[in-house]
Order: sequence, then C-alpha cells, then structure tokens
Amino acid sequence: MGSLYQKVQRIETLQKTVDREIRQFKLANAINCLQHCSECCRYNDIQATPLEFLPFAWHAYRLGQLECWLEKLENTNTDQCIFYLSSPDGWGCTVYPVRGLICRLFGFSGSTDKNGNPVYGACRILKQAMPETVEKAREKLKKGGKIPVISAFYRRLATIDPVNGNEFMPLNLAIKKALEIVYFHCVYRECA
Repeated sequence: MGSLYQKVQRIETLQKTVDREIRQFKLANAINCLQHCSECCRYNDIQATPLEFLPFAWHAYRLGQLECWLEKLENTNTDQCIFYLSSPDGWGCTVYPVRGLICRLFGFSGSTDKNGNPVYGACRILKQAMPETVEKAREKLKKGGKIPVISAFYRRLATIDPVNGNEFMPLNLAIKKALEIVYFHCVYRECA
C-alpha cells in the first residue's frame, strides 16, 4: 500500500499521464473547450472517488487549508462542485492544478463499445458548437486513432488503493472523504 505521500506521488504521476494523453488527443483532433465554458463544473450528478482527490487534500494540508475546506464542505448545500467559482470577479476551477481525474478526463476521453473499441464521449457543448470536429475525431478513432479511455485510468487509479480507488460517490462527498483521509493520517501521525 505504501505511505500516504507515496500514494499522492503515484496519483500525481497518473494525473500527468492523463494530462499528456488529453493534450495529444486535443492536438491530433484540433479540439478544445470553448473559452470560459466550465459547463462541466456545473453538473450536479458527478461521481468520483476519494482517491483521485488525495493530491488536492494533501496540498490543502500542506498549505494549512485542510480544516477550512472541510468546514466549507460541511456548510455547503449544493451538489455542484465545491471548487467551482462563478462570479463577476472570476470563473472556473479554483484548484485546477490538483483537480481530480474525472475533471481531467471529461470531454476529451472515451469509453469502449461492446467489442472493446474506443468511443469518443464529447460533452454536450462540444457536440453543439463543433459537430464536424467531434465527428472527425470519432472517425479517426474508428481508423485506429487514440483516445484516453476513462475506465483504463480508473483501473490504474484503483491499483494505488483498491478501497478508495473503487468507491464512487457524489463529487463533494469524494472530496470530503479525501480531506478526512489526510486529516486523520496527519493528526494521528503528529500526535504519535
């Protein structure tokens, strides 16, 4: 299993792999999010694992913000991502560099069909704004193109910690559980 910090390092390595493969897919298909969109952050039914938010929780602890985030989650009454900011002063993800796998993969990844072939799962906004580009990306996949496959990355995540890497739950609950894992680990370690 390894130490908590070793898990964080392994998850961050996996995140870098995801980011690299997403970047390659975007470049190969000339596709990207619309400027200032962040529509995906507004969904209320996002499922995630606590493990994918462990790097965020670790960094929150290192910055002395862990209890602040826990309190914020306790006092929120929305299913919308706690990290999403929408105001006249700014928009988007407030923790973008340490966001979870689901956030990294959404819109530029795929699933597999019954034959194991990759299928591009573009978001609703991209399908509406760039239907030809999305269709070209799907056609490239049929001809052997590459796309990051969500299930493959979640299987890799689960090898780091099978319990917390396989437990899907509402997004804010997953974030809270990641914070609690780091909190209890660090509190008990400091008391020992």
